[in-house]
Amino acid sequence: MSDLSTVEVVARGGIPIVRIRGEIDLSNADSVLSLIDGARDEDAPGLVVDLQALEYLDSAGVRLLFRASRSVHESGGRFVAVVPHDSPVRRVLDLAEASTAFLLEESEDAALDRVNG
Repeated sequence: MSDLSTVEVVARGGIPIVRIRGEIDLSNADSVLSLIDGARDEDAPGLVVDLQALEYLDSAGVRLLFRASRSVHESGGRFVAVVPHDSPVRRVLDLAEASTAFLLEESEDAALDRVNG
């Protein structure tokens, strides 16, 4: 990954969770998207992207989340992003009306509950 961000992929209850910390902008959005796509598990009911430790997200980062969400939805899964309500990243996602494309939760536990539906 770049100096801007680190990406960790874990699984809980068979559901992949992609934890991203740092920043996502035009310079690293494509590589972050590739890591998100690589974390997908066709046998899992969905994917969680944890943005709790993300400090900055620009329009390229917003686009990558919309693209990742669409890809998960097209394969029949649920895409949930974990973003605290008071996070600057949440404000960006709210302005982009991200909740019209994917679910936003404030904790991994809540996101996992939504994926399991």
